[in-house]
Formats: sequence, C-alpha cells, structure tokens
Amino acid sequence: MSLAALTALARSVGFPDPALAAAVAMAESGGVPDIRGDNGDSYGLWQVNLPAHPEYKANPQALLDAATNARAALAISAQGTNWQPWTTFRTGAYKPFYAPANA
Repeated sequence: MSLAALTALARSVGFPDPALAAAVAMAESGGVPDIRGDNGDSYGLWQVNLPAHPEYKANPQALLDAATNARAALAISAQGTNWQPWTTFRTGAYKPFYAPANA
C-alpha cells in the first residue's frame, strides 16, 4: 500500500493523527499488508507482535487483513495516543514517512 492509502486506512478506523499512524505502518511493513516479521511473531501492516499482544493469538491470520490490522494497532496504541510499543517509533525510523497534516 502507498503512504496515501495507509493514511486513508488509518483515518477510516479513527486514528487521531492518520499521517503518524501511516508513517509507523510504512516503517514497520513497507506497506505490505500480509507481511510477517520477527521470525513469524509479528503480523501485517503495523507488525502486531503476538508475544506482546496474546489477545490476537486466537486468529493471527486475521491480522494480515489491512483493516483488521489497523483496528488492532488502534487498540494497542491506546486509540493512537501511545506509539511506544512500536520500535520504529521509538527509534525514529517512522520520521522519513511522516508528513503532518498541518505542516
């Protein structure tokens, strides 16, 4: 998915800063909805990590759906207010993809 498509997706599920949510997703997955990382432990656009979020272990394949993954990321991020669970946020790797809407 493009950054614009990720931003639209993030907006559609209710992220308060869709551009930030999209930037994190792009840094995490390169915009590939069905990607798996961390030796198979992380799923989808926002790389939802199953060991850290066992509530998604019952059906991890669902996280490969873009909208499902976006809703999971919204929940994990405390409705888009806490990005600390994402390494790409903590390291700043998301910044090249972030263009704030009011910049």
